[in-house]
Amino acid sequence: MKEITDELKEFNIMLEEEITERTKTEEALRKSEMQFRYAIEEAPVPVMLYSEDGEVIKINKEWVNITGYTIKDIPVISKWGEISDVFKENLECRDTGTLYNFEGRHDNGEYSVKTKDGDIRLWDFHTGCIGKLNDGRNMLIKVAVDITERKRIEELQKSIEKERIRMLEIREYDRIKTDFFANISHELRTPINVIFSAIQVHKLNLEQCTCGTDCKYQYQYKYTNIMQQNCYRILRLVNNLIDITKIDSGYLAINKINYDIVNIIENVTLSVAEYIESKGMSVVFDTDIEEKIIACDPEKIERIMLNLLSNSVKFTPRGGSIMVSISDGAENIYIKVKDTGKGIPIEKLNSIFERFVQVDKSLTRESEGSGIGLSLVKALVEMHDGTISVSSKEGYGSEFVICIPCKLIDNTECNNSYNDDALNKSYTEKINLEFSDIYN
Repeated sequence: MKEITDELKEFNIMLEEEITERTKTEEALRKSEMQFRYAIEEAPVPVMLYSEDGEVIKINKEWVNITGYTIKDIPVISKWGEISDVFKENLECRDTGTLYNFEGRHDNGEYSVKTKDGDIRLWDFHTGCIGKLNDGRNMLIKVAVDITERKRIEELQKSIEKERIRMLEIREYDRIKTDFFANISHELRTPINVIFSAIQVHKLNLEQCTCGTDCKYQYQYKYTNIMQQNCYRILRLVNNLIDITKIDSGYLAINKINYDIVNIIENVTLSVAEYIESKGMSVVFDTDIEEKIIACDPEKIERIMLNLLSNSVKFTPRGGSIMVSISDGAENIYIKVKDTGKGIPIEKLNSIFERFVQVDKSLTRESEGSGIGLSLVKALVEMHDGTISVSSKEGYGSEFVICIPCKLIDNTECNNSYNDDALNKSYTEKINLEFSDIYN
């Protein structure tokens, strides 16, 4: 009897230990299941659990957040096939064992997913068989990585690379074009200078001829003037083309010195006064400051003013007036060229400083021009760290305003090759060149 009792006690102890062990195992399984469910639910990527016959068991928060759909909305795989083609794989092949009879995951690849609000996302899908359900069915897991933004970035990078290549091609084409313009301009200037020199010598001989009153010589003198003026026009166009190509290539330099800009503007204006008055117009110069020393390139300032004045003369009828004024600001000096010409249409105001743009492109326009002058003026002003603007009203005239900073440079940086003798020399040649597009 004692032996039986001892055996029963020993059996009870073993039973209790087994129950305790089983309880621990069950508890561990519950914890493991909870951890698994939590991991699935909180995973940073979309996750779906479903059975081999197409029942959706679980979809996590990330899946719901991106697609907008819950299990209640779409409880079976067959319906998910309407959302993404990746699920049609399950519908077209019922032999799950054939599909997932392997070790490791099955990479489905990239598929589009249509969200509840109509957005299209791109997901990279991976599927695997992770065990069996209590009823013996295989349980599958489908994990997706949302690669929409990555793909957009990749497409953007491809687009940027294409644009970069295209930009390089455009720059190379532009370089070739610039080199061509530079070369052809230089090639043109040489024979033009030869022709121009010959015309000047011929004109000088005609002027010295004692038979100046002879009709034959007057006839020759008239057409010699026409040839000379057109040589000036071609030279002006060639010079502008050369300077434009130099600017585009970064080779046009300005030689700044500390100089009285008021003196430059006044001398240029007075030098063209006789010419302007001969065209039946009046010109006025006004300044609120007698002297202003700033860092500038006098030759480039001359060219800017001659170009603007010729532009005003070109579009101002007889009886009109042109005013040049200078006003001194705290940090800038302002140069204004105002005329009573025909003005500029409002739709053209924003484009007149662009390359090769002409306000009047008609074949019957009254004045000639290549559309380079004002773009060159703008470039020369900007090389002085300044700005140029225009205001105009059709039928009432235009006003160009140049603003240049009042800066000085060290004497050691100055190129003093430009002297007073150069400024006080005759402007006849420069006026003939810049005003060559204007006819009587």
